[in-house]
Amino acid sequence: MILKRETFDKFLKKFGAKRVSPEAAEYLAKYIEEKAILLLKEAKVCAEHAKRSTVLQEDIRLARKNLNL
Repeated sequence: MILKRETFDKFLKKFGAKRVSPEAAEYLAKYIEEKAILLLKEAKVCAEHAKRSTVLQEDIRLARKNLNL
């Protein structure tokens, strides 16, 4: 897991999840990481297609559209 457990617990609490089992928190963290990695890989492809090495906000938007996220 890339995210630290304490950081993710703060994230959960901030959005109203006061009590979450460790298993559920770990599952959700892994799911979010998988989606973020998928999105970043697609955004990188979009940037490269535009002949850039820097990923811009527009690349992330296009990647979300391409991936239906």
